Amino acid sequence: MDIFVGSLSFKLKESELREAFEKFGEVSSAKIIIDKITRQSKGFGFVEMPDDEQAKLAISELNGVEMYGRPLVVNESQKKERTPGDQPRTSSSSDSRSSDTRSSGPGASDRSANFGRNKPAGGGGGYSGGGNSGGGYGGGSGGYGGKPKSDYGRGGRDGGDYKKGGGSKRGDSRDRDDW
Repeated sequence: MDIFVGSLSFKLKESELREAFEKFGEVSSAKIIIDKITRQSKGFGFVEMPDDEQAKLAISELNGVEMYGRPLVVNESQKKERTPGDQPRTSSSSDSRSSDTRSSGPGASDRSANFGRNKPAGGGGGYSGGGNSGGGYGGGSGGYGGKPKSDYGRGGRDGGDYKKGGGSKRGDSRDRDDW
């Protein structure tokens, strides 16, 4: 018989759990369930006893008994019945999450099929501009950091370095850092 043992102290070891049940008969296995990430006890476990009479005696005698300051919860383990839709938790490449069902509803197939196709030509946004926008935030003929397309190749008095504030019509030659 498979026996569930709950409310276990985190200090309790599998050998101590086995010893507690061996007082009532033969124990074929004793297992404390451990969290995979923290490697700490989850506070419950299972004991398997081949003789059902001995297992029932152990359940009645150990239920409510304190171990490490905690009262044990001991009862017959309830087997989880699998329904046809249940699948065991595995990490295989054929995981059920691989088929994305989020794009459902009216017009969803149209949206996913045309995603990213109706972008305007040239330009773009963001810090790098993208495409033929001239760089900088927003790019094109405005935004931050990028020169307007009309300033490319323009040097001399009106052009200048855009980082130094070039192109000023006021004759003001101060750096932007000094403003």
